Amino acid sequence: MEPEYWDKNPFKATAKVFPPGFHYRPIATNKTRKFYEFILIDTNSVSIKHFKDPKDPNLNTHSTIQILKVMQPRHYGSNLNQPKKFSAPFDPTGYNYWDYIDAWTNVFWHQNSKFKHSWLIYFKNNTVYNFPNWFLQWWNYFGPIPQIFPEEVQQGFQQFNKLYNSKESCIPADLKYFSSFALSWIFSWQYRYGKTENSKQYPPLQRHAFVKWWSQSLMGK
Repeated sequence: MEPEYWDKNPFKATAKVFPPGFHYRPIATNKTRKFYEFILIDTNSVSIKHFKDPKDPNLNTHSTIQILKVMQPRHYGSNLNQPKKFSAPFDPTGYNYWDYIDAWTNVFWHQNSKFKHSWLIYFKNNTVYNFPNWFLQWWNYFGPIPQIFPEEVQQGFQQFNKLYNSKESCIPADLKYFSSFALSWIFSWQYRYGKTENSKQYPPLQRHAFVKWWSQSLMGK
């Protein structure tokens, strides 16, 4: 954190650095979070719903994102840099595969004015997923951790893990488990300042991620 951008409130500090509505380093000012969201929707990769506060229609309280598929490079085409046009008018008019990869991260950097927005992330029932290797890094950051599993899910995962042959697949057992049984979890994030060894230095600005179990995930299963 540079001194000219410092503020004890990290959200105010980022407002001095990022363009309005951005919570990530902009490649271009028209590559907004909505741009990345449209990439995922237009490619039929996800289904997204935003829920608003009944008392404040401008406030998104939480959102849901259902993962329908994750496009592999070979499904995009031979030239990953060749732009593809959107199916509807938009600025920018299209995207390349690198934008598609970035979309899976940048779409989640939405925050409301109360800094309490959260995402419900879940897979689709009866769907076979083929994940590209880069998605495993996404899973390590945005995916759930075993510590949040309720007991019955933990037991099911342990049994699944015993039968799962990780030597025949590069897909982690927990990702295979969640995608196979269409399980859900909640993801949220906040800005925080990290620690510094030198008291004269300004602390680094960090984004902290949180995951928790969605209690209704087991209903009907």
